[in-house]
Amino acid sequence: MIANIPTPDDFYRTGKELLAFSWDIVAKLLVALDEAEYYGIDASEVSEEYWNLSQRQLTTALAIMQQGIEFLIKGRICEVSPFLLISDSPSKWPSPYGHEPIEFSKFRTIDAQDLIKIHDTFSAQCFDTRFVSLFNELREKRNTIMHSINKSLDVQFGEIIETLLYMHKTLFPSESWASVRRESLQRSPNTELGSSDYISNEVCRELSIIINLLAPAKAKEYFKINKKKRAYFCPECHYEANHDTDDFDYKLARLTSDSSKCTSLYCPVCNQEHEVSRSDCSKDYDPDCEGNVISDVYGICVTCGH
Repeated sequence: MIANIPTPDDFYRTGKELLAFSWDIVAKLLVALDEAEYYGIDASEVSEEYWNLSQRQLTTALAIMQQGIEFLIKGRICEVSPFLLISDSPSKWPSPYGHEPIEFSKFRTIDAQDLIKIHDTFSAQCFDTRFVSLFNELREKRNTIMHSINKSLDVQFGEIIETLLYMHKTLFPSESWASVRRESLQRSPNTELGSSDYISNEVCRELSIIINLLAPAKAKEYFKINKKKRAYFCPECHYEANHDTDDFDYKLARLTSDSSKCTSLYCPVCNQEHEVSRSDCSKDYDPDCEGNVISDVYGICVTCGH
């Protein structure tokens, strides 16, 4: 008998945690560079050397991301049968003749190079060629990082961000990456030290920087927004944010249509549509505000935030 057989959710949960850890490494580097101006540093003058010095963090982030993707693919295979993950011939399996059940973890599982083949053999839907090619490229880079030294290996932060977003969307097309990131922060041990008060601030700050760096087509593909359109505060994220130590000027939400009568605002962070009214800002706090989009639920002007 085999005990503690993993479920697809076991692999999905671990895989997403690893993706979030990889994202965290890159996001912190981007936030630190973005905040350089606050300390009187011209980011454009230090960015090249900054990223050169960040290569160890970036290669680590890439290796962790690849490991996370492997877990997610194992979850897909596990949906067919967890026993497809067991490798080696029966002669090498743990003996079933002891007095205790055999832990699933004692079996040797399939190598990363075989994951795609096994998935595509037994799954009802195969991965497309782009996914397979990208997975194999990442696996080769990860092997170099983990088992050798390649001084010519140059990992770019954009490569990690875009690959992570693409892989996540391919594996979970109906799931918002921002929600995964938010959940990872909510489970962080730092929440016991008070960081839970700043989760909205942190997620909005990260996505504000990253969406600004993404091409408009990529922003549309991964976050369902047209970054060329006017940006507004999300009333819910604005409400949940801590305003004591952060001005919170992160505008990420967009109206869902170009109509001047549109009354729906979509936020890529909370992945929700919010009802708004089209009326002028009262200008009680900002006499120069020309906003005419007001949150029905929170009663704020989503242009000036008051």
